[in-house]
Amino acid sequence: MREYLPIGVFDSGIGGLSVVKYIINNLPNENLIYFGDIARIPYGTKSIDTIQKFARQTVKFLIKQDIKAIVIACNTISAVALDAVKQLAGNIPVIDVISAGAKASSVGYKKVGVIGTNATINSHAYPNSIHKLNPEVEVISQACPLIVPLIEEGLIKHRALELICKDYLKALLDKNIEALVLGCTHYPLISDIIQSIIGNSIDIIDPAIDTCNNLQQILIKNKILNSSNQMISHKFFVTDMPQKFQKIGEMFLHTPMQHIELVTFEH
Repeated sequence: MREYLPIGVFDSGIGGLSVVKYIINNLPNENLIYFGDIARIPYGTKSIDTIQKFARQTVKFLIKQDIKAIVIACNTISAVALDAVKQLAGNIPVIDVISAGAKASSVGYKKVGVIGTNATINSHAYPNSIHKLNPEVEVISQACPLIVPLIEEGLIKHRALELICKDYLKALLDKNIEALVLGCTHYPLISDIIQSIIGNSIDIIDPAIDTCNNLQQILIKNKILNSSNQMISHKFFVTDMPQKFQKIGEMFLHTPMQHIELVTFEH
């Protein structure tokens, strides 16, 4: 029965847990396998070829786990390696965060800001995707390369992170944006800091929410939505520092992470 198979979710590190959180809350009967490539983070400063190579390795690993769907919980991978992932996945449906974020930001706004890694911003994936849906939206992008390493270090409440965010966001605030797309799945982990800087008059768009909605629709369409609440299992695989991953992950998910396993890839 395919509906009982797990959903594979992957990211360069812990950021994809922002997507996992929505899936657990909104699709509580689904089994999950999460993969975080902590050993090789950050992806956003690496070449396209390298990111695509890493993505292929991860997808091959997930396919071996007998998954029913793949969620790319990483904007950088979605931006530069989506086609490579889909090619490897074959008949397994693939859901990506950029498509979801673009859809959410293409309606109701005239001027939208996007923050993300260097690779995501340089790919122009968000402006291109948004303009396909609504060419009237002005998109202003800002790379924020230092945020991910600080979050991965667990410095979510550190003053240095707040100061760096203020510096990055100043250019967008000067442009009078109406909404801000969190173009990296790490950023929802510090959404309270970001909201305090930009103010309540600017909407925050978290692509993780719409990614979960898209996933649900695809599971229903393919008749593989799990309606049983028995034997639910969430497994987490990382390429480095499982203890730190568990500490930060449990703080964010508000639930014990009982199955965490270390995986090694050939570089």
